[in-house]
Amino acid sequence: MQSFIVLGIIPGTNVELNFSFWVAVWSSLICTPLVRALWRRRSLVHEFIVAVKISWFIDRYQVSA
Repeated sequence: MQSFIVLGIIPGTNVELNFSFWVAVWSSLICTPLVRALWRRRSLVHEFIVAVKISWFIDRYQVSA
């Protein structure tokens, strides 16, 4: 059974744990605290997104003198 796990194959299933799986697991574990912090400050993040959209709109449609 250890040889299957070392090869990345979970016994009794067709699931193979490859490099992409581990990258996805570690990136989700690393990003979880960031997402939680942003969720707690979601009103501030929303205000920031609205401000960026307004400034983009003004810059795009500003008439040059």
